[in-house]
Amino acid sequence: MIKVLKYGTPVIALIVLAVFGWMLYRRSQSQEEIEVLPSRPGDVKEMVRLCSMEIYNEVPVLDTVNFKVMFAVQKQNGSITFDIENLNIDDTGDTIRMQLPREIVEVYESTEKNAWQVIDTKAIGPMALLRSNKFTLEEENRVKSKLKARSIARLYSNGTVRQARKDAVDHLTRLMKAAYRKPVIVTDPTPDGAPR
Repeated sequence: MIKVLKYGTPVIALIVLAVFGWMLYRRSQSQEEIEVLPSRPGDVKEMVRLCSMEIYNEVPVLDTVNFKVMFAVQKQNGSITFDIENLNIDDTGDTIRMQLPREIVEVYESTEKNAWQVIDTKAIGPMALLRSNKFTLEEENRVKSKLKARSIARLYSNGTVRQARKDAVDHLTRLMKAAYRKPVIVTDPTPDGAPR
């Protein structure tokens, strides 16, 4: 028993020292050097846009290109924004007067998984049996381009852009009242939301 204690104590002390040394070594390895760089704005143009509305759509697609028909579903994201850098501001009197600029309507395919799902394709018309049902990348891009144009037109026709312009007038009036501390009148040259 005395032999075990005589030799065991130094061995246990060495093991404890080795574990402690290993922990110190791991801690020094995990601390990475962090370099802090001066910040700079990414895109100043985006900073002067007033975002009135975010858009999310899931749109069924039925289209024909080169005697081939496609049925698909596309998830879309987008926004309706206003470039407040282009505001016409008249601040000569007691009341600030400004005109809402033209809207910027952006619609694009979502980046989420399965944003573009082709459900079925089929060759149609004369000689359909001799042609491939498969769409080429160029044909698929033509379908997506036409879909984008239709989606933007639908935002105008269903009143979404009209509502975005109304919301932008309200937001801009509140924002400018706080900035100028004077009465503010924001006018909308196209309150019906018709494309210009």
